[in-house]
Amino acid sequence: MSAIKIALVLAVALLALVSVAEAGVSFKSLNETLTVQAQIHDRATNMTFFTGLAHVGTDDMVISWALNSSFAGKDARYVNVKIRLCYAPVSQTDRGWRKTKDDLEKDKTCSKGITQQKYVPTGNTTIWRITKDVPGAVYFVRVYAVDALGTELAFGQTTDKAKTINLMEIVPISGRHVSIDIAAAVFSVFSVGSLMGFLGLEAIKQRKANSKAGHFFREAFIDTIRGQSVLREVKII
Repeated sequence: MSAIKIALVLAVALLALVSVAEAGVSFKSLNETLTVQAQIHDRATNMTFFTGLAHVGTDDMVISWALNSSFAGKDARYVNVKIRLCYAPVSQTDRGWRKTKDDLEKDKTCSKGITQQKYVPTGNTTIWRITKDVPGAVYFVRVYAVDALGTELAFGQTTDKAKTINLMEIVPISGRHVSIDIAAAVFSVFSVGSLMGFLGLEAIKQRKANSKAGHFFREAFIDTIRGQSVLREVKII
């Protein structure tokens, strides 16, 4: 084999190693060994729902996870769990920045991290106040079991494989606050009052001007009549 062929083979092998090193874990390679539940806690009514609407900044999400008993004894490498909020397919349509990819390094399905917890087979529960930076969309929750290096080993999620059940819709912040609405109302009332006052003053000024003009014309008319009377008297004399 010539030196050129050897160099080409080595270059191809090196590129393959780099590609493998840069690639993330394949989602398809993971077993669904965790059971996960997520509920919406409506703080206004103090009620809890598995599906429905949740409001950012006010409502909580109660997330529970545990090892599926069918996989007991197969969790020796699990060190932590990462809990993430994930877009449902209905909220990924025509949104490339939310696209699902098998390579977890490139996958955008679960771009919002919620928290990380120590792994225990019996599981744990966390209460997460939905943060105001969460976009309005339809979501589910996924939990990854990871090793000491943070590499994904297994997962569990609140929905089925097609990601069509047990979904929740998060309502984003409106961008307005009650104090802003009150200030706007006060300003509107003040503006209307100012306008009415201005129009009233203009009307008074106009009436005064009309009154002065009428007085002027009356005086002029009287002076004209008096002038004609004087002329007649002169002619008679």
